[in-house]
Amino acid sequence: LFSWQNGMQGLLNTTLFSNTPGGAVVAGRQATLTIDGQFYAPGGFTLAASQGGQALRWEEPRNRYDQLFWQAEHFAWCIGQGLQDSPLRPLSRVLQNLQVMDEVRRQVGAVFNEER
Repeated sequence: LFSWQNGMQGLLNTTLFSNTPGGAVVAGRQATLTIDGQFYAPGGFTLAASQGGQALRWEEPRNRYDQLFWQAEHFAWCIGQGLQDSPLRPLSRVLQNLQVMDEVRRQVGAVFNEER
């Protein structure tokens, strides 16, 4: 359980030993975003108003790693343009995301075998 000074809370469950559903929910005062599992892969999601109002649904085929095609195509485009980094997702942002994931692992005490 994560807590912030403004009263907000977060809950994270993780395991390396089981295949879990992998969905995600982000709930706020005005709306709730429900991401279909696996949250880290392309897929559908629902955005629903907190007061029971309108809900918006986005459907996308579950193709998991098929989307890596677009990454390879963008990489080829960058090379063709003479770029050493992507203007859409620069290496600095990728590293920042990895640092955030490492901090989450540190806070929850998750340690990879290779780190022992």
